[in-house]
Amino acid sequence: MSQDLTRRMLLASAAAAALPSIAGDLQAQDGKLSVSWYPGLLGANFKRAFLDTFAEKDKVQVTEAWDSPRFTQMQAGRARPNTDVAAFIDVLMPLVARSGLVARLDPARIPNLAKVDPALLVWDGQAVPAAYGSWGIVYNAKRVSTPLKSWGDLLRADLKGRVSHPNITYNSSVYSLDALARLGGGDLKTPEAGMKAIRQIRTSGPGLWEQESVAVGWLKTEEIWATPYFSGNVLALMQDRDLPELKFVVPEEGAYAVPLNVAKVANSPNPALADRFIDHLLGAEAQAAWIVAGRSRPANREVPVPPDVAASVPEIARLRRIDWLYFAENRNALVNAWNEVVNR
Repeated sequence: MSQDLTRRMLLASAAAAALPSIAGDLQAQDGKLSVSWYPGLLGANFKRAFLDTFAEKDKVQVTEAWDSPRFTQMQAGRARPNTDVAAFIDVLMPLVARSGLVARLDPARIPNLAKVDPALLVWDGQAVPAAYGSWGIVYNAKRVSTPLKSWGDLLRADLKGRVSHPNITYNSSVYSLDALARLGGGDLKTPEAGMKAIRQIRTSGPGLWEQESVAVGWLKTEEIWATPYFSGNVLALMQDRDLPELKFVVPEEGAYAVPLNVAKVANSPNPALADRFIDHLLGAEAQAAWIVAGRSRPANREVPVPPDVAASVPEIARLRRIDWLYFAENRNALVNAWNEVVNR
């Protein structure tokens, strides 16, 4: 993802606190396409790839916010939507898909939908990934003499005290929770083994990280040598001369799909322009620009994928998927169990 990608679970209080600050920002200007996506490097990459290449970019107004405040604002403005296009990560999509706040995408109005890998289209036409990366492992190749190959290698004796993991407040923690649970015969629905493994990581090293800046800082100072991480971030970090030699691992058991979904808001002010914008970002020019900016795999199957991106992001059919509907329905119980087992 980008340095700022998230997969961050914003708590309800955080969403409520953020609401007043973005409410005014989300007031669409007359005649402007109102697009809501991410802040930081991820948003900058979206702009470079999808907005700067759009012929009608002068008609677009962008608001930056994380998923939960964005969704909260959309709910508050249900009667009079003031957003046309919105980005959402998978963790929130079960709620978004059944909210009635987004429209089904029309292939007749968005022809480039036909070029998207059908395996990516899992939200009943209510969203399309603009691109996708993978959740695997990054490690310091200078310090780690035996390459990591498995999720289980995070628990290797020679790495003890030098491994970290995201906390439950960071959405992508759920991917590697599932992975580590599967090593013990479980999965997200029976995650006890995974939670025990993450507790072992937490108590034997510097702890868990909740912001990517912390993970990068620990990698830079070599306080940690390995952590689960997003593929696109690692490819970008490899260009940072202040960081040690990094490698990204697609574990032999499988990495996890991390799609960047885009949805069209139902009853939005500018539906025709929204269709044109979504069609553009799925087109060859914008998708190729995304590869350069975001360092992850394009949704458009006709766009060539560089070897380093292809190696770090297998095609969607080869990536593991999380049952996000189950997570949405059982989120509180999973978070409580995590806090009782991992963070106690």
